[in-house]
Amino acid sequence: MHELSISLKTIDLVVEQAQKHHYRKVTKITLSVGVLSCIEPEALRTGLEMASRETIAQDAEVVIETLPAIAVCQGCRHQFAIENYQDSCPQCHSYQLTVQQGEELQVKHIEVE
Repeated sequence: MHELSISLKTIDLVVEQAQKHHYRKVTKITLSVGVLSCIEPEALRTGLEMASRETIAQDAEVVIETLPAIAVCQGCRHQFAIENYQDSCPQCHSYQLTVQQGEELQVKHIEVE
């Protein structure tokens, strides 16, 4: 479950930023997770709950937004949504695609007190 190690690093980052700016409590964490990131959102949520125990982020609301995958065809330059790496261009049927979005995990926003 690589989500646990990701959760630990994410909580470390969130807590570090909150403390750096002298906040006492993290109340909400909003993450963006790409559909191609190989991260299971519910496993990530569970990992974040475990990783935040006994930190200033304990009991913070966790919002996980899913980002669609967007690719550009290298043949015809068409930009379109994909569901997986095996998709082809709907216009020219090429498999030579560059993924523009959908592989990332990003801390989008934190709310603090």
